[in-house]
Amino acid sequence: MSFEPQNPQQVVQLLQQMEAYSRSNAAPLPMEDDVKSLWSGIGFRIAQHKFVVPMEFVREIMKYPIISQVPGSKEWVRGIANIRGNLLPVFDLQGFLGKKLTPIKRETRILSIAKDKLSAGLIVDEIYGMKYFDQLNFDAKIGHDVKWKNYFSGGYQLEGENWVIFNMQQLVESRDFLNVAN
Repeated sequence: MSFEPQNPQQVVQLLQQMEAYSRSNAAPLPMEDDVKSLWSGIGFRIAQHKFVVPMEFVREIMKYPIISQVPGSKEWVRGIANIRGNLLPVFDLQGFLGKKLTPIKRETRILSIAKDKLSAGLIVDEIYGMKYFDQLNFDAKIGHDVKWKNYFSGGYQLEGENWVIFNMQQLVESRDFLNVAN
């Protein structure tokens, strides 16, 4: 069953009918109000606490590598790893924050961070990947109940869980973090 127009007016009428049909059955475009401004970062866990770190600090996420210990360093300095020909100092973030050292398990990861000329690998219990939060839901009070609040800058709640923003800038500028010798 085909329709062959007999004159140009019929072609125009057919096109107008097709346009009207398409407009009446098309899904509406999202309203500007529906567009949310999202904050994103890499989610990770230290002990039972969940954190996110802005992507601007994260260079890479890797499995726990072979590490050479550094004599005369603090306990939370796990050592140096050779990552594709580059030496990466590796620190136990949980140990630095005053807790026991992170037990190395299958899910343990190294969060490789970089800021200016400083690069380091931070041992974390687990990586959760990218996390996205509606910026309107930022809560400056999230994380203030955690012992290490000097390194936190608020957070978000997602699916009933608090995600604390880990302030890497504060960490890499900390004298305690930069002083690795015993």
